[in-house]
Amino acid sequence: MRLEVLAGGALPQGSAEDVALTAQWAAFICWVDDHIDRGGLALSVKAVEEFLAPLRHVLDAGGSGSGGVSVYAGVLAGLWERTAAGMPDDWRTRFTAEYADFLDATVQEVALRRAGIRLSVARYVRLRRRTITLLPMLNVLERTGHTVLVEVPAVAVRVRELRWAVADVAGWANDLASGADDEVAGQDNLVAAIARESACSPAEARARVMAMIEDRRAGFRATAAELRSACGSLAQGSELCRYVDLVETFMSATLEWLARTGRFALDTAPAGPFPMPTP
Repeated sequence: MRLEVLAGGALPQGSAEDVALTAQWAAFICWVDDHIDRGGLALSVKAVEEFLAPLRHVLDAGGSGSGGVSVYAGVLAGLWERTAAGMPDDWRTRFTAEYADFLDATVQEVALRRAGIRLSVARYVRLRRRTITLLPMLNVLERTGHTVLVEVPAVAVRVRELRWAVADVAGWANDLASGADDEVAGQDNLVAAIARESACSPAEARARVMAMIEDRRAGFRATAAELRSACGSLAQGSELCRYVDLVETFMSATLEWLARTGRFALDTAPAGPFPMPTP
């Protein structure tokens, strides 16, 4: 998967330790996702819930609850211990909530698939934003990039939009790349949702997704510019600007990684000096 490309691009000035921890989180996220999609768990809501339950327990126990029942939970507990050390309570709460929301969305996605329910484009976009796991990765980058998001009510909506845009672009780009695999697996996809809702050809649907991505990126750039303009009048403006820089760099790194490596290639073993941490 060449996760050193993603982690190194996200932290171009980062230490080897911080880049490695970022890559290990990315590997874990892909590992969980691939186990569900390629390990047959997506055939059963119960199987997915049972698989994810130990991960929920880790979150509920503040990182110490692997209980030896799951290698995935053991890895999550180890990553959490190394990442959460020294981080503020607000960060811990946000990470836990957003990772738990990813778990909830994953179960919801499988339940919809098993029930044969196809979402509208608008509902699919909202669900995809939650299943792509980019928001938890942004939280990880606050730790490894040494740039904690400050809570500034005056710009909270724009910060949220900035973060959502990264998740949307990554999810939609993934959908473009995984269309054939999703069709075989019977999994819904943004391209398929647009083709279904607009009664257009797959080729036209793909073109519309590409246009959506470009429009979302343009909105992302505009939001980043607005936040930078606001920094001068805010007491915590310098911290906010550093966070905007971090998010922009991560957006670029994610697109570069997708373009250079092909996330959905058959060979998905972690590469380079970033092995999966042992539980």
